[in-house]
Amino acid sequence: MKPTAPRPRVSRKLPGWLARAQRLMFQPTQEWVTIAGEFTSAGPIYTRYLLPMAAIGPIAATLGALLFDGERGSLLTFGVVPIKLGAAVQAGVLEFVLNLVGVYGLAVAIDVIGASVGGQRNRVQALKVAAYGSTPYWLAGVFAVFPRIEPLGMLIGLYSVRLFALGLPPVMKAPRDRTAAYTLLTSIAAGLIVLVITAIITQLVVS
Repeated sequence: MKPTAPRPRVSRKLPGWLARAQRLMFQPTQEWVTIAGEFTSAGPIYTRYLLPMAAIGPIAATLGALLFDGERGSLLTFGVVPIKLGAAVQAGVLEFVLNLVGVYGLAVAIDVIGASVGGQRNRVQALKVAAYGSTPYWLAGVFAVFPRIEPLGMLIGLYSVRLFALGLPPVMKAPRDRTAAYTLLTSIAAGLIVLVITAIITQLVVS
């Protein structure tokens, strides 16, 4: 019998958006340099990255409600709120839309803040920071599958502060001596947007 030829290894590549998320989590400095030099517009940032990333949390929360008898995690209560299954789907869709709107609102804030700290005014570059810097927050959304521990997952989301700090200088051309202030203001803006989105979703759930 002839020896069986070894099967060629199939290269399994991650989707582009997930590969970028992986690099941002583990090789952020190098990835921010790449991102800073990319010529793009808002459309590709949304379609190639934000659409799948912003859907992680809403899908996970909807699944969690289905799996755990109509419970949905809430950052406002650091616990769970009861939700009907029909409303869980509505809340998931609304959260997804609000995520997409919220990240653009954060980009506007980053753009405006940049002018006050000596950075450049560029809305697309600001959207890069808002979208890619929020990667830990997007990924932490998977914890919503387990409603009672969802707030703990947001601790991972705090790593976004570190990504903002690394991304603002190369992307927004922010002076190094003002990076700390720029990062703080950006993080506050991001936190406020998250709280507003959570409040809207919670209001829908309890109404």
